[in-house]
Amino acid sequence: MKKIITQNLILILLILGCMVTPDEISASAFEAGVPFLMIYPGAKATAMGGAFSAIADDATASYYNPAALANFENIEFTLIHTPWLRGLAPDMYYEFTGFVYPLKVGTIGGHVIFSYYGEVEAYESQDQSLGSWSPYDLAITFSYGYKLRDNLNLGADVKFIHSFLAPEDILRKATGIEGGGSGTTFGIGAGLLYYSPVKGLRISAVLDNLGPGISYTSTGEKDPLPLVLRLGAGYTPLYTEHHRLTFAVDIDKVLVGIMDDYKEEGLNYVLREAWKHIGVDYTFFDMISLRLGYFMDKEGDREGFTFGGGISFKGFKIDISDDHNKYSFDQGANIRYGISYVLTHKKK
Repeated sequence: MKKIITQNLILILLILGCMVTPDEISASAFEAGVPFLMIYPGAKATAMGGAFSAIADDATASYYNPAALANFENIEFTLIHTPWLRGLAPDMYYEFTGFVYPLKVGTIGGHVIFSYYGEVEAYESQDQSLGSWSPYDLAITFSYGYKLRDNLNLGADVKFIHSFLAPEDILRKATGIEGGGSGTTFGIGAGLLYYSPVKGLRISAVLDNLGPGISYTSTGEKDPLPLVLRLGAGYTPLYTEHHRLTFAVDIDKVLVGIMDDYKEEGLNYVLREAWKHIGVDYTFFDMISLRLGYFMDKEGDREGFTFGGGISFKGFKIDISDDHNKYSFDQGANIRYGISYVLTHKKK
């Protein structure tokens, strides 16, 4: 689909450094560039409302908590396809590819995210086209997890980010700014996973997207990365040969502008603006899984149930989720399709 973009809207999009709607990224998160880094991948994770940092038991672990990588004993690959928010544009999509590879000491992992926003066409006037293009975002992440003690894992990641919003010549025609339209930067993150004395209970903490920011214009002015603090807990009260039941909660706080928010709005606002996630996963015979979650972002007007399920057979896992209920606009199903393969592996 071709979106008709005016001069002023092009400039606004470039200043914001994103091609998503205010419904998708809220408050202080909306002040940051490359907000696609805060789109949650993984059909299992999103079916559980995004409450996954203390679980992170599939090949999306490098995104949710690199410390969880230390738990993996086998090689795992995953491919996830999402026809992204098709109610806004029928040609947007979000792709995620992840892997896990255990080493003799620790485990490496990583992922590639590609977010495509469809074909855009800009007009200087009603009859004069400036041209068309296809904006996209790309992130490549490498992670490492290490079991420091029997009850404590540590992890870290580094990511390379490239964002293309508009061609340089169209930016110049629309705004008069020389150079720009795309940006490249990097970020780092770290996480921990703690296994408490309470059987089945683990606690997580992740700080991610710490970096120098990203600039889209030749002026050099930078948008901050969506620096996020993610705190979580997971509890598995039932784990037998036939049944496994897991509950999880996460709180995500984008730290961009947090001091200004605290000074202007107070602590209650800072806490209310954090994103809350809860989820549950029930697995039968390690083959069939049913999942339910709830996501809450009061300031961003995103709140609702998520759901999904999965099937595992001979190393293959197929998962699906739908989180469209959390959006305030009518856009139909927002489904993630995931396929993974687990390869038995002996650490070298």
